[in-house]
Amino acid sequence: MQDYSFMTTEEIFHLQDALKKNTRQIYKFIAIGVFLVIIAAFVPQFFLAKRLSDEEINQSLFSYKNVWFWVWLMSFVLVLIFALIKVTDVRYYTIKKDLTKLEKGQIQVPLEMIYQGNNEMQTSFIVKQEGVRKRKRLFYWMRGRLDDFKAGQQVEIVYGRYSRVILAITKL
Repeated sequence: MQDYSFMTTEEIFHLQDALKKNTRQIYKFIAIGVFLVIIAAFVPQFFLAKRLSDEEINQSLFSYKNVWFWVWLMSFVLVLIFALIKVTDVRYYTIKKDLTKLEKGQIQVPLEMIYQGNNEMQTSFIVKQEGVRKRKRLFYWMRGRLDDFKAGQQVEIVYGRYSRVILAITKL
């Protein structure tokens, strides 16, 4: 069992900055999603109107009056939402929970893997912990790119308890 301590003011500011970046990312994905839904809803209608009569359009699968069109569109929206959540590391609610509880954890572990994400605005670290149910855990550095760390290095990570956003990382 790991002990957790309270965050300092500086660490709280780091988490608030991570929340702002995450919020911007969410708005960007909402805009992309709305754009894709508009394309998915109106482009087929545009092509149908050019080639078919009104009666043929109403009988088409891409007609607004057809139930299958709406099932297809809602499935598209649902898949889009889950894909955006899975592809990106949106941690909005867990960061909010960290800002409410103000608890941080500290571990000393070897790095297993490091990769850049979100247009190199975030660095993610996978670490291997002994004696924990989930041995491999993912931690997020939300303040840009970190190039000084390599797999296999022993590091000390101070992180938000719920979001696993890294507040401080040092080599040992």
